[in-house]
Amino acid sequence: MNIEAISKIVKASGVSAGELILIHFWGEDADKEIADHFLSAVAALGASPVLLQQSRTVNKEIFASAGESCFDERYFQLFSGFDAVLDVFAYQPVILGYEIEAEQFKLYCNYMSRLFAKLMECKRFTQIRIPTSANAAESNLDPQDYIRRMTRAYNIDYDALGDACRSELQRFSGVDRVSVRTGTDCVLHLDITGRKWHIDAGDGDLPCGEVYIAPVEEKTQGTIFFETLYLDDTFYKNATLEIKDGKLAGSSIPAITEFFSGKPEENRVLCELGIGMNPNVTDLCGYTVLDEKMAGTFHIAFGANDMFGGTNTASDHIDFVGYGKIEATL
Repeated sequence: MNIEAISKIVKASGVSAGELILIHFWGEDADKEIADHFLSAVAALGASPVLLQQSRTVNKEIFASAGESCFDERYFQLFSGFDAVLDVFAYQPVILGYEIEAEQFKLYCNYMSRLFAKLMECKRFTQIRIPTSANAAESNLDPQDYIRRMTRAYNIDYDALGDACRSELQRFSGVDRVSVRTGTDCVLHLDITGRKWHIDAGDGDLPCGEVYIAPVEEKTQGTIFFETLYLDDTFYKNATLEIKDGKLAGSSIPAITEFFSGKPEENRVLCELGIGMNPNVTDLCGYTVLDEKMAGTFHIAFGANDMFGGTNTASDHIDFVGYGKIEATL
């Protein structure tokens, strides 16, 4: 990722003059040039950058020998004054990647838990996946295909994206109910009374490009059709889902029904409706991080939505992306 792309991302995240910005970088020294570019981009906007690097090799050495007295409350208070966190990862965060003694690993986990609790208190927290071969592993895509798709998804006009998202939401202004029409005769009715639409145009989970809302959990009714549905590293063709009183009641594909039948009730709650808005995501690939941002698609999700205005707490958040027509119901 070059400095021009990084500068666009930093600006889109909302960094402004006078702010104090933490660059929380997950990567080894071999990739540190990426972090350096983020530091420069923050400074170019008149803000003050601070770097915290999470290197697996360094953390292995630290936590193999750390004691209970390490990393007390004074340490975590150092991170209480930041206006925003740019959580930049060249490889998957948090995972240590090395075997250490169980008690030492417990210290590492406690450190990460307390650190993130403090960082999430900042005004803004933006996650940025760097297009690397290491990050490609979670996508099940060929590394070069992953890097190409991610680089393209990042290379957008963020101001234009924000305008497009706001324009899209104008048609839902004052609307309490929406319907999603898919396939030949499938219609899903959702109640959004009292719920707020959210815009992801650069200040959340990147790559970005969606508007989304948490529907009223117990009021979604109907059926919804997907030409291709990706679930648990498998894809299914021509899948229909039935939703009753806000929960997945069944599917035309027995394997999908079986998958959800083994889940707790809260993980079967339809928790999100979203609309993809990124013009540089042009086809579905099975990697939700990209697919749900594709312009011309919608997505629904089952599971947790208490982090964006809903009331359902769950261990999962599973997205399904498809094509259809979303209509305001007066």
